[in-house]
Amino acid sequence: MKLLFPRSVWIKAFWTALIFTICAIVVRLFWEYPRCQNDELNWVAIARNIDAGHDWPVSGPFFMYVLRELKSLTAMGYVHLISGLGVFSVFVGTLLIILGYSRLRITRPGITLATLALSSYFWVPLLEARPQQWGQILVFIGTISAWLWLHRRGGWLIFPVLALVSISHILSHAILVFICTALTLADYFENRPLTKRHAILPACTLLSLVVYVLPNGPYQTMLRDIAQNHLHRLLVVAPYLAAGTIAAILAIMALKPKLHWRAHWSRHAMEYALTHQTVICAGLLAVFFIAMAAQASVLPSASWHPYGGSIWTFFIFQTGNLVFASLFVIGLFAFFKATSDQEIETSHARLVTWTLLSFGVLGLLTLIGSFWMRDTNWLLRLINYAILFAAPIAAMGLGSIRVLRQYPALYLLLVPLFVVSICQAVRPDGYLGC
Repeated sequence: MKLLFPRSVWIKAFWTALIFTICAIVVRLFWEYPRCQNDELNWVAIARNIDAGHDWPVSGPFFMYVLRELKSLTAMGYVHLISGLGVFSVFVGTLLIILGYSRLRITRPGITLATLALSSYFWVPLLEARPQQWGQILVFIGTISAWLWLHRRGGWLIFPVLALVSISHILSHAILVFICTALTLADYFENRPLTKRHAILPACTLLSLVVYVLPNGPYQTMLRDIAQNHLHRLLVVAPYLAAGTIAAILAIMALKPKLHWRAHWSRHAMEYALTHQTVICAGLLAVFFIAMAAQASVLPSASWHPYGGSIWTFFIFQTGNLVFASLFVIGLFAFFKATSDQEIETSHARLVTWTLLSFGVLGLLTLIGSFWMRDTNWLLRLINYAILFAAPIAAMGLGSIRVLRQYPALYLLLVPLFVVSICQAVRPDGYLGC
């Protein structure tokens, strides 16, 4: 990925990252984050168990290695050490997000990040020190780099990112491998020229999986734990899943000549969407609420404790997420129009489109799998990653609201939504329970 940006971009990215870092420091000092038991504190307990000699399953071995090495070098306690590591990661993560949006050039990075900050699905993984804090950013940067590599525009960063994410976080690695595979197939589906780069990328993604089969590899205990505790019920239907996968591959091979997407199909699809906006809006919002309702139905009862049984409290603290989802739906039409009028570079528009479609497919698979797995919040975890790619479209939706363009001071109305979403992530005492 090209990281040589104009000096002005670096300066803006630095100050923006600093603002978010100060915000992270404030919530830790004044709101005593993390007040509730969360994954950050769970990782403190995991580190202590490993120090005590227990063979503990670790989903983020490199994160654990860094944490324990820092402890040996500084002699600080894990609680304070992981808090400092989390704040530092907020700065680096925000900086990389800004640079990624600067490379995409779909909307201005500042307004895109402001739109992203409306949602608690951005704040939760950003503030909480854990492997996913790193993995979310690595998937974002890795996806952009993979697309640039496939289209001969640089993208060499994909290879160190693949290596790093493979030992940083098992879920993030799985997501990046899935997205890289989908992006590789995208040119085939659109009947575009394939090059040796379309073979090199899948080969490297497969090579990155070697970390899971090493005899004394970092994931051996984790894989045993997954098989015994997390996938036990899902393994019952594994033969059916395997048969379905084989059938799908055979169908693809048989229908190969008919699978190619035609360019005029895209034009017709965008024309239909632009002339039937009400129907498309209703359909997308219905899909969104059905998916979230299905996810909510399989969540454990403890997930609802912070709201104290109040439906109004739930909706109030979900306001930022609901506004973000609405802006995304509105922004799709601005995105279609800008793509049709070539106001957005076609390659960048295709990257966002194919990435979001890939997340949609992966979201459906994880939602179905949640009915058999021990952990049932997989769709929510996936949203933490997908929202980074949805943000440019949501930002276009925000920019298309006429009253905001006429009266820019009204953007201040977004501030309460930022606060609500931060509260949703932080759960300050007196507002949300644990």
